[in-house]
Amino acid sequence: MNKEYVDKARDVVESLKNDRGRIGLTTSQIRKFLAGVNAINNKLQVSEAAGKVKDDKMPEDILSDIQALKVKLIYQCGRVPQVKNFEENAGLIKEIDGIGTSVSRFKNFADYIEAIVAYHKFEGGE
Repeated sequence: MNKEYVDKARDVVESLKNDRGRIGLTTSQIRKFLAGVNAINNKLQVSEAAGKVKDDKMPEDILSDIQALKVKLIYQCGRVPQVKNFEENAGLIKEIDGIGTSVSRFKNFADYIEAIVAYHKFEGGE
């Protein structure tokens, strides 16, 4: 796991705390996003095992799944102010756009999301 992402994840969770030190984003809101990332990661692992991944380039169907995840995130940002705040602090849309077609960048992104969830739980997120 990339130390830069671990440190950034900690900072993101700290930024989500209100004046009383409570995190406004619920565990279910953040875990729903993690579940989407994990589903893509699992599909990627299957593709890698089947030899469909070459030269760090993702298959088209997985790239479509990543874009669908981005759209779901954008929708949730419009629906729930805490999710929008989370996205802005974490820079998730920018991170998703930065993946491009790279398997390794997606894996770094997945690690980043996992670290955010871990810090969220550690800091008492509900």
